[in-house]
Amino acid sequence: MNPSWTPARIYNLYRIVIATVLLASFYLSGRTVIGQYLPALFETTVVGYLILTLLSSFMDYARPARKPAWAQPVALVIDVLVLGLVVHANGGLEGGLAVLLLVNVAGGNILLRGRLGFLIAALATLTVMFEQFYFAIQTGDGDPFQLTEAGLLGIAFFMVSLIIQQIAGRLERSEGIAARQRVAIERLEALNQQIVARMRTGVMVFDEAHRVLQSNPSADGFFGGAMAGQHLPEPLVERYQHWRGAPHIAPAPLRPSRQSPEVSARFAAMDTGHENLTLVFLEDTARIAQEAQQLNLASLGRLSATLAHEIRNPLSAISHATELLDEDGASPEDARLLAIIRNHVQRVNGIISDVLDLSRRPRGQAARFSLDEALDEIVDGWHQRGDAFHRLTLAPGDAEVAVRFDRNQFVQVVDNLIGNAFQHGGAERAVTLAYGVHPRTGLPWITVTDDGPGVPEDALPHLFEPFYTTSDRGNGLGLYVCRQLCQANQATLDHEDAQPGARFVITCAHPDRQFQ
Repeated sequence: MNPSWTPARIYNLYRIVIATVLLASFYLSGRTVIGQYLPALFETTVVGYLILTLLSSFMDYARPARKPAWAQPVALVIDVLVLGLVVHANGGLEGGLAVLLLVNVAGGNILLRGRLGFLIAALATLTVMFEQFYFAIQTGDGDPFQLTEAGLLGIAFFMVSLIIQQIAGRLERSEGIAARQRVAIERLEALNQQIVARMRTGVMVFDEAHRVLQSNPSADGFFGGAMAGQHLPEPLVERYQHWRGAPHIAPAPLRPSRQSPEVSARFAAMDTGHENLTLVFLEDTARIAQEAQQLNLASLGRLSATLAHEIRNPLSAISHATELLDEDGASPEDARLLAIIRNHVQRVNGIISDVLDLSRRPRGQAARFSLDEALDEIVDGWHQRGDAFHRLTLAPGDAEVAVRFDRNQFVQVVDNLIGNAFQHGGAERAVTLAYGVHPRTGLPWITVTDDGPGVPEDALPHLFEPFYTTSDRGNGLGLYVCRQLCQANQATLDHEDAQPGARFVITCAHPDRQFQ
């Protein structure tokens, strides 16, 4: 029901309808059905009552201001008096219109309650008693003090008042309970919305037609726009079908776009009772990788302590023995062998140092900084190392690009990628830095591109594995450390074929995102 249709307005509509019906019956029946005792009084009373109710309704809708407390009781008393005149003009209780007072009594007890409600019942009872007493005197047909019919009507009026007030009281208490429950449900719904909106995990609900019904901001951020009302992306549809066929097997991660982070999807059925919906939870794998990285570093720390103790001591002895043999004037052939021993000792010692540095690396302190300024400083630092490194250039990018990253670790990653480009491609190669912001996701990106021979096809699957290297001088930890540092800052590091050459792409988290 429309909330504007209050009990008072419904009762006002009843007044208009009953006045219209009485007036129409009076005119259409030729004054032979109702109003035959005092036609003029009947006509005047009903016409005046209709005009009064129409005017009251118009004022109520035109100016819906709060009425004074006395307005409703006075209007109900007027109703009883008007109907008393109508009953009188119709020839008393014999005319049958006295039953209309029951509606007035019921409406009065709904609108007023308590003593005022019983007052309306008392006024109606006095009205019918007066009518029976008056017409008994006028006609002389019976004892004017025998008020049986009026008394029964009076009892009916009070019983209706009592029943209506009991029902109205229960309804009022039920409305109070419903209102409190509605407030609690609205509060719970608002709480749920706040929790879902602030979740770092993306949440989407879709139906059997793969149409997204709801999504939270994290899910929208993964796909670079509002997903509600859109069709479920095809990669998610494929993983949903895979999940339905084998619910116990986790689907493979997906990447919504080239610049988006890798996302893992988990599905759950959501049966609402009248439709089958599905929940999909999308989580940035960088966070999972970050947690796994902490476990790896803890294990690596224990291993590195063992390596430092068990390997470095023999290495020191081998290195010292090599120096002693070299001092004794070894032959050229022996000197070459000793040099090989020294180089490999230094290489093993370097591997141990890198492992120790990796395991002891403190937790990154991510902060927001300007990307173009940081890259300018890195390029200037490489230019100061010599003429060969002037082949490193920084391509013009978007102005005011910001990233959230540990600045020292960011410099370490980019320096390592640049060093790899010159080491594997040669000092005569050109290396280019570029940066920007993905237009859909708003995520900053940085690329390090060289025009060298590129990464061999057979090396691509192992590119970021620790201790894997294609160089005699490398230890295979450079790219592994770079990816670990990126994941620690919720960024990704990937390789792309530059045709010719190689390109490494760093995709950072949104700069406005606070890490946890």
